[in-house]
Amino acid sequence: MYWVVAARVYDQDTVGTNMAVIAAMATLSGITQLNLGTSLAVLVPRAGPRGRRVVWRVYLAVTSFALLILGAFLALVLPHLSKLAAVLDDGERMLTFAVAVLAFNIFALQDAALVALRKGKLVPLENTTFGILKVALLAPLFVLLPGFGIFVSWMLPILLIIPVMSWFVFVDRRGSEVAPPRDVNARREPLSKLALDYLGYLFQVSATFFLPVVALELVNPAAAAVFAVAWQTSSTLDLLATNVGTALTVETSYGHDPAALRRTVFRQAMPLVALATFILLLAAPLVLHLYGARYSHEGANTLRLLLLASVPRSLVTFAVAEARAHRNITFILALRIQNAVLVLGLAAVLAPRFGVQGIAAAWLTAQLAGGLVALRHMLRKFPQASPEGPPSSSDIEHSTERIPPP
Repeated sequence: MYWVVAARVYDQDTVGTNMAVIAAMATLSGITQLNLGTSLAVLVPRAGPRGRRVVWRVYLAVTSFALLILGAFLALVLPHLSKLAAVLDDGERMLTFAVAVLAFNIFALQDAALVALRKGKLVPLENTTFGILKVALLAPLFVLLPGFGIFVSWMLPILLIIPVMSWFVFVDRRGSEVAPPRDVNARREPLSKLALDYLGYLFQVSATFFLPVVALELVNPAAAAVFAVAWQTSSTLDLLATNVGTALTVETSYGHDPAALRRTVFRQAMPLVALATFILLLAAPLVLHLYGARYSHEGANTLRLLLLASVPRSLVTFAVAEARAHRNITFILALRIQNAVLVLGLAAVLAPRFGVQGIAAAWLTAQLAGGLVALRHMLRKFPQASPEGPPSSSDIEHSTERIPPP
């Protein structure tokens, strides 16, 4: 709904440039979170009653690192991204961008913290509030900031929501289950393994969050808007898989039976993703027509290509989630390097000739390759079951979280 309203209120070039700025913000947020958002799903359960102290330390480390990276990005990288630099063309916009990155870090990390503390049922309420506030701000900000209102409408609700949700993370202890899980080795991870995990996350960010920025640099702003809208639409299916994948990591870390969890994923999550993909493939032109006739005319095939990648992409997400719970970082790193090389390399080759459809085709090719690797990994012999037994469906639903959009 948000992007439908934005596309109707703002012109196509403004939509394209603002979506690229949001993508750049999400990219820097992903880089500066040090991959600790997903790690909270493991670290907090293992910390037991000290889980909230772990969250505080993560917040401090991420914010400190983000300040350093922001300075380097604005001074050294932004001047080489000519179209993005033209949008962030004054001190006020740069400052707004920097504050947004810092706030978005906390916003994303607190969702992971809520899930790790088994308060994941609060996340849908937070998402709903976030969505309503964003839409409500679009029209007033079009009058006040016609060229930058979309980005600001994204940032302001985050600043309002963070204090409220922080109370549930750090003060409210109702419903928390933070006792250390049974039969889980609580030894600290070697720094080398943490470094490899973070390196893998950098490859993931470069090929996902940053892709709308790549589109802006490779094609014109209007075409970048078409790609960004199609990308945002297809990403709803990625969020579904990511939520289930986070649950898979959390419940495996709490000692549930990995084989039973995997069967639940294949029997419940995969058919749902496939069905949603099929429906959206048929309805692609109608869905994009909500944004406007030009988006529907120019973006239907791009959206279809992105949607076709959803099923193999889900396999990748589930395989990475399970590997993370077992701390198989080498597998995660290899899969993410493969994905980044294929996506960015093929996009650079195909975009000059095929435009945004070339970028979408690069994404599809990379996900098919990754899906084959992930499927082979998921079908290997099941690990020995934990004595705690498999979780119920409600356990998985209780552990889902919202991940920042690409």
